[in-house]
Amino acid sequence: APEGARPTSNGRSVQAVYGELLMPVTKALEVQAAARLDHYEGVGSTANPKLGLRYAPEKTWLLRASAGRGFRAPSLNDLYRPTVFSTTSTLVDPVCMSNLSPGANTSDCADNWSTRRYSNAKLKPERSSQLSLGWVYEPNDTWRMSLDYWSIRRSNLISEIGDDVILSNLAKHGALVHRYNDAQPAEGCDFDASDASICYIEMRKENRGQQRVSGVDVDVAIRRIRTSYGDWGVRLNGTLTLESKVQTAPGDAFISNLGRFVTDGAVQRWRHRLTVDYTRGPWNVALSNNYLSGYTDQNSALDNTPDNFAVVRFNRVKAYSLWDLSARWQSNDRLTVRAGVKNLFNTAPPFSNQAYFFISGYDPSYTDPRGRSYFLHLQYQLK
Repeated sequence: APEGARPTSNGRSVQAVYGELLMPVTKALEVQAAARLDHYEGVGSTANPKLGLRYAPEKTWLLRASAGRGFRAPSLNDLYRPTVFSTTSTLVDPVCMSNLSPGANTSDCADNWSTRRYSNAKLKPERSSQLSLGWVYEPNDTWRMSLDYWSIRRSNLISEIGDDVILSNLAKHGALVHRYNDAQPAEGCDFDASDASICYIEMRKENRGQQRVSGVDVDVAIRRIRTSYGDWGVRLNGTLTLESKVQTAPGDAFISNLGRFVTDGAVQRWRHRLTVDYTRGPWNVALSNNYLSGYTDQNSALDNTPDNFAVVRFNRVKAYSLWDLSARWQSNDRLTVRAGVKNLFNTAPPFSNQAYFFISGYDPSYTDPRGRSYFLHLQYQLK
């Protein structure tokens, strides 16, 4: 183990049985029934079914649907990991703000506060239910499109309450914020009646609340548009997220992170990949666009108090759009050469004031700061 760390070792046995049945009911209707039985030592057993339907009255279109239940056992890390000492992103302490004198510097109340993250040997499994409804239309070899609605519900979420959520609702979660002037100081906090600053924030793995996510997947493809100059193709693959909400504890209101950064990230409302390709003889050229819509930034150290300046300015993160260009030359069955440019227009990540990842200026969870890059790939197959 690293210096100062406490070595730990745990294990468990896992057994699973899975069965699936495919039943043609009529020439047009097909039913799929499946079930899985899992047993996790120390956690328990669970049976999760799935039912699927496929209805294709004609060759050109079909309807499909599925519904099922899911199960996720707490990991050994969730159950037995030693305490982790860390810090928050830059967050404002509301108690400090309420005690500021008029005209005082509000930045004194924003800091990277200490945290202690605890595992929990009493965690229960997460449960989930899934539903999907889809339509596929393919009138010929050139056109194909599909629309799929999906919905996921999860309960008994294994998570920690976000440090930003804790500080934004001290009326409910104030017991998780340990201060130096607490009447009964927490372990490791030296009592000081004159110091109301934060000693550390307690973050413990718990089964907390629910999650609701739903959206629509879109897939449109136009293939092999033949012209005297070569063949063209276009494909759009995108997702429109309709709902993304999390409940931090049973009975709490749901918090939406759709189009806004909450705790550790944002869910973009729309994202897609658009590709246009051209083929002539041994050559193929493709131009692709990856797009993610904008959202309201974390703004974690924002202060709207009158007569005080903001620690960070309110920000809305702009959409992120990257273009890639690639070409392929295949002289025969053995030799293939590929070359291309990633991030063709050298687009920089949009500015973000998020502080969760301790990287200033952008969000590294979905952006790439490296700029334009080139690649060359040669493949030769031996017969």
